[in-house]
Amino acid sequence: MSTTSNLESRLRRLRLGHLADVLEAQNAESLKQKHSYLEFLEALVEEELGSRDRKGLDRRVKAARFPVLKTLEHFDFDFQPNLDVKLVKTLATADFVGQRENVILVGQPGTGKTHLAIALGMRAIQRGYHVRFATIPDLAAGLRAAEADGTMEKLVAGLLEPDLVILDELGFTPLDPSLADAFYRIIASRYERKSLIVTSNKSFESWAEVFPDAVIASAVLDRLVHHAHIVPIVGDSYRMKAVAESRQPKEKPSSPPPKSVS
Repeated sequence: MSTTSNLESRLRRLRLGHLADVLEAQNAESLKQKHSYLEFLEALVEEELGSRDRKGLDRRVKAARFPVLKTLEHFDFDFQPNLDVKLVKTLATADFVGQRENVILVGQPGTGKTHLAIALGMRAIQRGYHVRFATIPDLAAGLRAAEADGTMEKLVAGLLEPDLVILDELGFTPLDPSLADAFYRIIASRYERKSLIVTSNKSFESWAEVFPDAVIASAVLDRLVHHAHIVPIVGDSYRMKAVAESRQPKEKPSSPPPKSVS
């Protein structure tokens, strides 16, 4: 067995499979560049760290359970001229997660709330934070199932662990008393401990319509708004824009002028 093959085998035994894969190529590159032994070792360590960072990022993205992947680079800020771009870009640093602050995105359907929430979640993941995404309707369904099979505590506990939890579409589904109580427990338990992003199509004054009574709505709102960045989105719907554009008649190519008859 060659020295390279023997070293590759030992690297795999040490669970350094990526180093084993790149060892020969990095050795050739280091010989070409006339690296010292320490420079060669440093290059291998950088390769291993880069590989682990990429794998960790992939694991965190998968664990977040985003319905789709969205980024700020693909958000059309020009279509929402009233949006506070400076605030959004400040939030994109994900510092609010480290400071245990919340973000509340409020606007009519189709204005980009979910896109921004996922994009901010992606930035948090890139900073090394653990993120969990759930729509309120899906969370409500999960809470009902957990209530039926006695796993409510496990489900609620699972939503207390991530550094950032994104709750999307608050306001589309009214919550019955038991679900509202579980929702309040999630909010109260994360209060000043972990961060939340909540998107809603309803103004704060209308949140009482989502909860079974105004008292619990007020308690939830009080804890969410404290230490929160409020991001109102007042503008048109991206989806309605796309529908309108799809209905516009396509221009027909102009017909060439008739040939003259001699």
